[in-house]
Amino acid sequence: MLHALVLTLAALAQDPSAVGVTPPIPDALATYMPKGKRHASDHFLVVSDAPPEAIVNTLNALERTRAALLADLARRGLPATDPGMRHLAILFSDEGAFRRFAREVDGQTLASTLGYYQPSGRRLQLFDPESTDAVRAADATIAKNEAAIKTQQDAVNRMRASRLTRQESAVAQREVDQARAKLASQRAQREAAIDANLKVVVVHEATHQVLFECGAQSPTGLNPLWLAEGLAVGYETDDVRRPGGPASMRDERFGTFRKALLANDLMPVRLLVTTRVLPSGGGMQTPLQAQEDFYAQSCMLVRWCMLERPAEFKAFLAACRDAKPGDAPEASFESCFGSIESVQRSYVLWLLEQIPESERTDAALAIQTWSIDGRPVPEAAGTTKNPETKAPPKSMPSPSLPAGTPRP
Repeated sequence: MLHALVLTLAALAQDPSAVGVTPPIPDALATYMPKGKRHASDHFLVVSDAPPEAIVNTLNALERTRAALLADLARRGLPATDPGMRHLAILFSDEGAFRRFAREVDGQTLASTLGYYQPSGRRLQLFDPESTDAVRAADATIAKNEAAIKTQQDAVNRMRASRLTRQESAVAQREVDQARAKLASQRAQREAAIDANLKVVVVHEATHQVLFECGAQSPTGLNPLWLAEGLAVGYETDDVRRPGGPASMRDERFGTFRKALLANDLMPVRLLVTTRVLPSGGGMQTPLQAQEDFYAQSCMLVRWCMLERPAEFKAFLAACRDAKPGDAPEASFESCFGSIESVQRSYVLWLLEQIPESERTDAALAIQTWSIDGRPVPEAAGTTKNPETKAPPKSMPSPSLPAGTPRP
């Protein structure tokens, strides 16, 4: 196990000298987290009032994310330097306190926010997934079922004491055993929902933090929404012990993208790269569905940039860091990648390679005419293939996560 992941009692103590240099902790935090204490690992400081296990799990996930992300950036020749201080994260034990802090201190009003990075304050805000309504409801159901099983087992024991037939008591015992098996499944679903928070929310938001604080992105430069979210989604992983990255994409995110692809319902590249706020939905689409579509489509465009145009992508990151906040995002994009129209035609051909040929329905083939200037795109033959690009399996269903699994 990495040294950074071994949290000693000394590291967990509230000792300023053990914490080292970190960004300033906001004074307002004491109002929302009066019992918060500082907990340090090698590269992170977490201020939290959550249970020790939640703090350790969060710090471990943060350290793994940082190590994997910096290693991948270095392999690609992208900028990444040690900021010379610990990254700051605030972990609330209560979702309600998290939301009040987010709304009243940072102006974060999205009801679906499960965590966020504040570039101006160089800090990450999260909450313990065990405090969510879904997990609390699961706990209540589990407690109720545990009591019912105890009552059933007591009844079976009385049956045996009263010398009822062996067959009758055996039938009653089987019912108790079945109830115990169902309870075990409910407990497993609860743990899966909490684990999914570490896999998605913590990794996603920590990716934002490391990219900004290690120099790949700059809070004072140009930060197009599709780029920031596409990178964060791209480094998500289904297993915090295995790094994510542009060579792969989480099954759930790819399932969302694939649905839009097959329905010929992708955002044009120009719209995607100029979008400044998360979509709010409309028609049959809820705000959450619209946002998930935007995340998945942003991730796929970032993947194309990194895998198919790595030199241009490196130049684009530099242009964004050097840009002024008021600069037009499409101008920086086109200065590095060429016209958006030509990008879209190349991007379409690459997209068609991302689904198995056996699944290329009429709807999928229809995107060959998805072109800003109305001209059909060229045939797929001759399209440059990158050996790092991994073709998905023949079937890519969007996996169903346990009820209550948080989503960013």
